[in-house]
This record gives sequence, structure tokens and C-alpha cells, in this order.
Amino acid sequence: MTIKGIDTVVYSALDMDEAHRFFNDWGLKRTRNAKSGMVYNTAVGSELIVRPADAKNLPTPAMPGDHFREVIYGVSSQKHLNDIAKDLSRDQDITIDKDGTIHAHDPSGFGIGFRLWKRKDKVTAPRAPINAMGSVERVDECSVFYERAQPIRMGHIVFIVPDLKAAEKFYTERLGFIVSDRYAKGRAVFLRYAARSDHHNLFFIQAGNGKVAKIDHIAFEVRDIHEVFAGGLYFSRKGWATEVGPGRHPISSAYFWYFKNPCGGAVEYFTDSDHLTEKWKPTTYKVNKFSEWHLVDGIGEPAGSPSMAADAPRR
Repeated sequence: MTIKGIDTVVYSALDMDEAHRFFNDWGLKRTRNAKSGMVYNTAVGSELIVRPADAKNLPTPAMPGDHFREVIYGVSSQKHLNDIAKDLSRDQDITIDKDGTIHAHDPSGFGIGFRLWKRKDKVTAPRAPINAMGSVERVDECSVFYERAQPIRMGHIVFIVPDLKAAEKFYTERLGFIVSDRYAKGRAVFLRYAARSDHHNLFFIQAGNGKVAKIDHIAFEVRDIHEVFAGGLYFSRKGWATEVGPGRHPISSAYFWYFKNPCGGAVEYFTDSDHLTEKWKPTTYKVNKFSEWHLVDGIGEPAGSPSMAADAPRR
């Protein structure tokens, strides 16, 4: 395995206070706050960075005015990092930081980077016990109800691109990504950065007008479906707007809930994604189906007395 995960994502923001409220409510931990920008961490230690829109140390956006600036992938070895730098330097003016982080741009104009992976590979984040036919995990106790979500990691990132074939070719031939599945009629492609991985870590959608390059969303993994619902409810009550969901994808099988991001695109809580290996054979689907089921604009407030919900065990 070479690429091990999404290490860092960088945004700019016109309103830093709004950006802080958003990512704080999302469940990320702010570990740094300065005029030059704010840093938030997931449970594995990967970072989400937000800098003022007029900051001088921001990568160039794919389209003027966009606030998504860069995604940095963590790689497993210095040799692999050196190989990436050598390959990209053939046709790009790459930059390399003092810590060895490589910065470049992909064919769609998105900022991409690579550095040695120093985050956690796993964290202790057990899901809630469930009872199913023939498999009882919870006996003589009520289930738990999460108060909010605490994202474990950034599982995948999705872009709308002007040239889907060019994007796929760059990431598969030069960076080693693997095709998991495709939408019909060349509308989208799902990629993963290792043979054994989530169903996808990168997803490209063909732009309808053939010109736009923009972020669609970044997905944050949580422990289980209960945390998808709890996180979404908490976030909604904080006043943030649902993009779509909750629901379940037929491709990847994951449960989801998307919210509009003031820094561009959307963010997603997800859980229970398919895990693929070398044995997986890509499918080109005949019907492009976004969901098995989904709600359009979130979940309304539950009926009944608030005091009833307050008595339930929580974690």
C-alpha cells in the first residue's frame, strides 16, 4: 500500500467566524487558531485547514472565487514520495516544503499534495451494539443515542470536472489509483487509492457544461448509522442546511447525510461503506442511481416531550 489516506484538506473562507462555527458544530476539534488560519482534526489526526480568503499562502483554486484549495494525501514511504515528485516534475512546476510535502495541481486545476503519512491508522471508536436475527450483541440493556457526531477520518473527496477521461487517466496511470466502478455513459468514475480500501476514496463527476471544475463534497466517516442520524440532527438544530439526506447509496452501500458547506460544496457523514480487495471487478452501471432511498431535506423534530428523549442513555 502506498497512499494511506487523506491527510489534509485546505479551504479559504470569506467569513472565518462562520467557518469556525460550521466545522466546530460538525464535530471537528480545533487545534490551532491564528490570523493565518484555523486547523481542525479528525479522530485519526488528519487536518482540515481554513485560511482567510486573502491569505498569501493559499494554493491557486481550480476556478476563480472557489474556496476549496487543496487536498494532501498521506503516503507510506519516502521512496514513494520521491517517486511522485520525480514523476510530477516532468510536466509541472511542483513545490516542496521543508517537511517534504509536495504541492502540485491535477489536470482539472485542483491543488493536490503528498506527504509522509504520520496519522493514526486506527482509533478506538466502537460502534453501538446491535441485535439482529441470529446475532444478539445487546442483552438486558437499552441501546445508546449519540448527542452529536465525532468524525473519525476523511474517507473520500468528490470533484466535478470538465474532462472525466483526463482526470481518470492522471490518477490511475500516474498516482496508482484503481477504478472501483463507473456510472453509465461516462458520467462518473469511482476510484480508490489502494487495492484493499473503501469502495472509493476519490470520485469524479463529469461537468454538465464541460467547463466547470469544482468540489462536490468531502465525506467524514462516523462509527455507525446511529451517529449519522445523531450528527445530522445536531447539525440541523444548529441551523445548518441539509444538501440531501439522510439516505443510503446503492453503490458503496454506505449510509449518508450531506450538508451545504459555506466554504464550498458539501460535507457528508457516512458509515458502513463496502470494503474492496484485489478480487473486486468494476461495474459500469446501466442506470445512474444516487440512492436506494433518501430524504430530501433532513429529518423533522421528533414528536413527544423533550424530557422523554433526555432520559435515554447517551455516549
